[in-house]
Amino acid sequence: MATVKRFGVAGAVIVGVCGAAASGALRAADVKLADPTSVVMIVNRDSNEIAFMDIKTHKMVGKTFLGNNVNPHMVMMSPDGRYVVTGGTRANKAYIIDARTLQLVKVIPVDIAPEHLAFSPDGRWYYQGNPQGDSISVIDMVSLTKIKTIPGFVEPLNTVFLPDGSKAYVGNYGAHWVGVIDVRRHELLKKVQIAEVPGVAKLDPAKYLGDIKGINIPQITNDGRYLYAADTDLGVVGVIDPREDKVVKVIRVGKAPWRIYMSHDGKYAITPNNGDQTISIIDLQTNKVAATLEAGENMTGVNFAAGKAFVISSTTGFVYVYDMKTLRPGGRLKIGTNIQLETATTDTADQKLYLADSTENAVVIIDARTEAVEKVFNVGLFPWGTHIMDSKDNYCH
Repeated sequence: MATVKRFGVAGAVIVGVCGAAASGALRAADVKLADPTSVVMIVNRDSNEIAFMDIKTHKMVGKTFLGNNVNPHMVMMSPDGRYVVTGGTRANKAYIIDARTLQLVKVIPVDIAPEHLAFSPDGRWYYQGNPQGDSISVIDMVSLTKIKTIPGFVEPLNTVFLPDGSKAYVGNYGAHWVGVIDVRRHELLKKVQIAEVPGVAKLDPAKYLGDIKGINIPQITNDGRYLYAADTDLGVVGVIDPREDKVVKVIRVGKAPWRIYMSHDGKYAITPNNGDQTISIIDLQTNKVAATLEAGENMTGVNFAAGKAFVISSTTGFVYVYDMKTLRPGGRLKIGTNIQLETATTDTADQKLYLADSTENAVVIIDARTEAVEKVFNVGLFPWGTHIMDSKDNYCH
């Protein structure tokens, strides 16, 4: 991955909304965030804003209001730490925030119902997925403009770039294939079928393929060598070799796997199986399931820290804990009763998790080593997800 520099304050340029650009050095009073790595970004869906919480003090640094009826879905900071971006699902727009001043600097029309997003490794391209538009919007982070819409997908969810930035891989939740994008031309290059669709579905597509639950994300290994894609309907994980863009192994996991999460040490991948309330732990050296363990209902995410895996059971109020050395259950943490948990991010020290609690308008902070739980309330309305720059566990629903 390309080396990037953190932003400085002197000589910075602020781009104004609707063409009202203001240039020149920022005054000290204008800078609310001097260090982009120092905050947890919080997506507040119902208050239509991105909130910023100081990691050390757990105090709110500021909030950026996006507008009415926006419903931001996922937030991410650019690799150089200069911008924060999000897609407004109800507004069909992308929003770009200056990470220093926390000011909204650009609103860009995209396609229908934008949700998940990704940056190219060099930070030049912001790919915004539009599930209901069956497309990817390509935004140039130099000019802050949309330069292209890539069609041909089927409910595209998450996008992953190769480390060299040459290709991007898109999960299609409405299909059983992974889309391969040529990043130089921003074009759909190939469709990689994960596994064969059962014969009965082929006989009556209207009945069996009317509501496909396919691939959430083609997740890349830490070394960039392979991609692993879980197919919810088929109950398998396909291993893709990006050199030839072919499936080299199909691994049977539990029922209705949601998606793949990579351990930080590169040894294992975990898929939550919401169809049978288990998790499958895949050994990445052997490409075999090393353990199948009981878990909870409606799992929305997996975070790794302190040698453990933390699995979020969104509707039960529990986070399930697993020892990644023994591959055995390590108990569960009760976060609350009659609450809805969303997704979480892990700090860069792999010590604490920051979990969105939409029912209580709170962020739950879990100490991975001691498993102590703290809650910060009044972060905004319906916090939907969190993000920390350079975290290995930045993801969304």
